[in-house]
Amino acid sequence: MSENSERVLLHVKFLNDHLEPTVEGVRTGASLRVVARTAPDGRVTVSGSVSHRVHRMRASGRVLHHWQTQQAFSLLRTKADLVVLRMLEKASRKNRTQHLFAGGERQLAGLLYRLGEQTLLAPMCHYMWDAHRQNTRVVEGPEFQDLEGGIQAQMSSILQALQSEILHLIGDLPAAGERFPLLKQVSPIGLAHSGQMHYLDAEDYKTVAEKVLGKTRYRKPLAREIQRLTEHMLTKQDWHRQPHDMSVLNWFRLFRGLVPIDWIIESMRRTETNHYIGLKSAELVQARALFRRVPQPILGRILAEPATQSVRIIGDTVRDLGNVHMQLRDLDLLPELIKARGQRRIRGAQDLETLVRSMPETRVESRSFARSNQAISAMIDEANALHEMHSYNEQIARLEGRDLPVATWELWKDRAFREAADDFLIEHRRALMTAQQRECEAWAGRYHQKQLAREKERAAWAADVAEKLDGMHVGGFRLVVARDTDTLARWGSQLNNCIAGYTHRLGLDVFVAVIDDQGDSAGRVRLNIEINREGGIMQFLGTNNRDAVKVKELGKGPAQLVLDAITGAGIPVHEHALGLRQLAMPGRNAVTA
Repeated sequence: MSENSERVLLHVKFLNDHLEPTVEGVRTGASLRVVARTAPDGRVTVSGSVSHRVHRMRASGRVLHHWQTQQAFSLLRTKADLVVLRMLEKASRKNRTQHLFAGGERQLAGLLYRLGEQTLLAPMCHYMWDAHRQNTRVVEGPEFQDLEGGIQAQMSSILQALQSEILHLIGDLPAAGERFPLLKQVSPIGLAHSGQMHYLDAEDYKTVAEKVLGKTRYRKPLAREIQRLTEHMLTKQDWHRQPHDMSVLNWFRLFRGLVPIDWIIESMRRTETNHYIGLKSAELVQARALFRRVPQPILGRILAEPATQSVRIIGDTVRDLGNVHMQLRDLDLLPELIKARGQRRIRGAQDLETLVRSMPETRVESRSFARSNQAISAMIDEANALHEMHSYNEQIARLEGRDLPVATWELWKDRAFREAADDFLIEHRRALMTAQQRECEAWAGRYHQKQLAREKERAAWAADVAEKLDGMHVGGFRLVVARDTDTLARWGSQLNNCIAGYTHRLGLDVFVAVIDDQGDSAGRVRLNIEINREGGIMQFLGTNNRDAVKVKELGKGPAQLVLDAITGAGIPVHEHALGLRQLAMPGRNAVTA
C-alpha cells in the first residue's frame, strides 16, 4: 500500500515590506495556497487557505509580523462516493459542510472566487495596489504580467484553471437523482444545503425510516408517517416554497433510543405537514446532549406538545448553552437539578427551558478560544496603555512650569510611576471638571434669573388683564377671573373639562368664566376662557369643550357680545383659538373651522 503524497496545486504570495507597522497592525501580505493529498486508497483531498500577513509594532517599539488564516476549505470524496465540501471562516468561526452533486461546479467556482477576493481585495491590498504598487512583489506563484493593473483578470484565469484541475483530481460529481431516488425532483443545490442524508440510496420509505431511527426500531406506521410528513416536499414547487421542511426528521431523530418508538410515531401523527421545523447542526448536537440528561417521562411530555412549539423552545434553550468554543452551562448538573425539583414539576419544554436558564453560568472556553482571547486581550490592553501614555504626555506638555517627566514605554511600565501618573491625571481631570461645573452653575444661575424676570413680567401682565376683565357685565352675563385653585377645580367640575389641570399656570395666565347674572340660573357657569400673554385668547369653550355658539352654551349672539367685550379691552385672539367657530373677530371674517 502506497504512502500519503502531497502536491501543491497553487501557491500565490504577495508581500510589501515598505508599509509601516502600527500598534493595531497593518496587513502587508497575502497568501493563497491550495494542495492535493492522495490517500493510500487513491482518494484525493484538495485543501486550501487564504492567510494575511499582519505587520505589528508593540508598545515597546519591537516590530513583528505574523500570518492569520482568514478562510480555509477542503474538498474530498468519501468512501460512500460522495463529494463533500467543508468551509471555515475564521472571522465568524463558522464551519459549513455541504455535498456537491452534478451541476455543483458553480459552488466550487464561487468558493474559489471568494478565495481570490480575500487574496487581492483584502484591506491591506488597497494600499498595495493603490499607494504602494511599486513596492509590492510576488514572492511565490505564477508570474503576473502587470502589477499596475489587470491583476484581478490574471487571478481569475488562474483560478479557472485551478478549478478544472481540482475537478479532474476529485472526479465526476455524483448525480443527485441516482443517489437520491426518492428526491429526483429536488434541486441538487437545495439537496446539498439541506443535509438530508437519510434519503441517500433509499428506494423506499422503509429504508429512510431505518436510517432515521435505526433498523431495530422500524415499524410500518413509522415509514407511513415519514412519507406523510415529507412526501409533499417531492414536488419542485413545494421545495422552492419551504426548502428545509424535511428537516422535521432531524427533530424526531433527537429522541432515538431515549423514548419508546411508539411515542415518536404518535408525535409524528399530531404534526402537520406544512410547518417549518428546523435546527442548525450545532443546535442539534446541543439538543441531543441535553435530551440524554433528561429523564424519559419529561421527554414524553415534550413529544406530546406541538412540534413547532417544542422546537422553538428547545432551540432557544440550546442556544443559551453556548457553543463548541465556549460552554455557558454545565449540563452534568441537570440530572441533579431535575431530581431535586421533581420530575412531575417539569411539565414540558417551557419548564425545562426555565430550569436550564436557572443553572449557574460556567463559561468554559476551549483551549484555542482561550488562547485567542488571551492574545487579543493582551494587544488591546497594550494599545490602551499606549494611548494613556500619549494622553499623559500631551497633558503635561500643556502645563507650563510643572517639572514632570515625559513618559517612555519603559518608564510607563514601572508601577510606581504609573500610579503617580494616574493620580496626576485624575486630579487634573477633576480640576477641569470642577471648573466646568462652576461654569455650568453660573450659567444655570443666569438662566434662573432671566426666568424669574420673565415670570415677573408675565405675572404683572396677568394682574393688569384680570383687573380689566374681573366683574365686567356683558348683556345678562358677568365675567369672573379665577384667583385660586379651588375656583378652577369648581369650574372644571361644573363644565366637565380639564381647566383644573392648569393650576400651575395660575397667576401667569388669565382664566375667565362667563357666568349668568340674571334670572333663576344666576351663578351658572357657561364658558371658560383661557388667555395668555403670547397668544391672547386661546380657548373659548363651554360644557364638554363645546363651541361657544352652541345653544346650550351661549348662542351666537351672546357669544359674539362677550368676545367683542374682551377684544375691546385690548386682548387679541390667537389664530388657532378653540371654540370660536362662526364668530367674527376684529379685522377678520367669521371663523368657520
